[in-house]
Amino acid sequence: MVGVPGRSKACKTCKKRKIACTLERPNCKICIKSNRDCLGYEQDRTFILDSRTKKQLETKEVTLVTPPNEPDLPVGSTQALTQFQGSISTKNAYSSLWTINCPSTRSVYREQIISEFLYSFKHSTQLPLTPPTNTTSDGWKSWFTMLPSHPEFTTALEATVLAICTARLGRLNNDHALVNESLKFYIQGLWELQKALYSPDLMYKDETAASCMALVAYEVIECPDRTITAWVKHVHGCVKLFELRGPKAYSSEFGHELFLAFRQMEIQQAISEKRKTFLSDPEWNTHPWKGYTKPLPHQLLDLQAELTSTIAKGHGLLSSPGATENPLALLPQILSLVNDCWKLNIRLNAFYKRLERSISGPVYWARLSNGFNITSTPVQNAEASGGSVFPVAFQFDNIEIARTCTTYWATLTILYSGLKYVYSLLSPVVSFLPLIAPGSSLPPLEHRSDTTSLAKNICQSIEYISGGSPEGAAMYVVFPLKVAIETLADTTASGEGCERELEWAKSVMGRIGTGVRIVNNLDVPVERHAFVPTPDKELDMSEGTAG
Repeated sequence: MVGVPGRSKACKTCKKRKIACTLERPNCKICIKSNRDCLGYEQDRTFILDSRTKKQLETKEVTLVTPPNEPDLPVGSTQALTQFQGSISTKNAYSSLWTINCPSTRSVYREQIISEFLYSFKHSTQLPLTPPTNTTSDGWKSWFTMLPSHPEFTTALEATVLAICTARLGRLNNDHALVNESLKFYIQGLWELQKALYSPDLMYKDETAASCMALVAYEVIECPDRTITAWVKHVHGCVKLFELRGPKAYSSEFGHELFLAFRQMEIQQAISEKRKTFLSDPEWNTHPWKGYTKPLPHQLLDLQAELTSTIAKGHGLLSSPGATENPLALLPQILSLVNDCWKLNIRLNAFYKRLERSISGPVYWARLSNGFNITSTPVQNAEASGGSVFPVAFQFDNIEIARTCTTYWATLTILYSGLKYVYSLLSPVVSFLPLIAPGSSLPPLEHRSDTTSLAKNICQSIEYISGGSPEGAAMYVVFPLKVAIETLADTTASGEGCERELEWAKSVMGRIGTGVRIVNNLDVPVERHAFVPTPDKELDMSEGTAG
């Protein structure tokens, strides 16, 4: 037990007399000298994480608010925590947090829970607590790692953050009751956030934006409704709130880190939904960065934001049956679209040269794979019939370069796939272009027609990024891996092989889904198109993809 700062620690008798107490136990000297009965001391209980504590409080049954039909909870396959770092008695303690009225007590308790959550990632690449070696920026940081020292917690932020923490800790320890507690915090967070959004004093605070991001994160890791519908709604809510706050609202360190996390999510979701993002507007590429250096990964996101405009333009132009049946009717617009794609390709090439200059050695190199631990039946069968699917794995100078490369390859894959589709539409009239549109031409695609090699590059990088545990690197690999799967599926469907590579990639995504449950609840097969433009009438997954 510890004292609570700001409260009198005097015995009840001295406190009643309003005099100083000498604090001896069981009876203070003041009461003994004055021949008064010492009535003892009040005891405020504060839960403290302490690895020396072994005793666990007696648990009580917790009733589900909305019982999810949950199968057995998987425990991490590598270095799973069999107990918490500190032996906090979770089932009684977490459920009683909302009954703690003393702000300082709640603060201590909340900080311990968040710290326990962050400690669980100590050996994971998913949320590094210290910067990796040789980084070119501080892109390793996360707004979540700033929470233990964050000076202000609204009730919405507290509830949503605790929902994430208790879900993670419950899963790690195979604790159903604790996972159920996380759902209670989630529901409480929804209610508190709704109130905050109607409050003029709270609506535009960083803490309210963080609450929205926390709800998105909870849907990603837990997906309690076994569908992406709630996740998509939370993402769209985040988009509206971040846009309403304006580009100048992210000057604080915490607000800026929030913006960085939101930026990646929104741009990739805009690609999936075939819409232009407001983040492609010039003011959103400048104002949030005043006082900050824009690292290479976010320079690449600038180009991805520009790509959303090109995709939206192409989707609006070519989604109608008339455009595909009679492309000549829209030839000027289609040629303008092709020109936009080639301009973006030039800028992407320039970005890669900047990336090369930022590193003293090669951007990546190959070495024999360490034997990526993918144990699903399809991959076992594939490797038994033809050896290792990817015997060579790519190595990088650091994790930031690896993540940047896979995102770069995914971006090129999307761009080149779109170009291939447009070229296929124009193939019947390409020889007549000089007559139909004087001065126009279609530059040859050359190596850009081979998007399969880019998809394989992504697959061969995952071993390095994940450190052998795909579920531990989900936030870094889901987007590029999804792009690779869509591309390999197209290659397989066209009869060009890649069946083994496709099964390998799908198995990795399945592994990720054990810790990021939304991945296994996409409502459609994982190879269904969400990012890569498709030349057929296949229904795009426009509802969203957790990227």
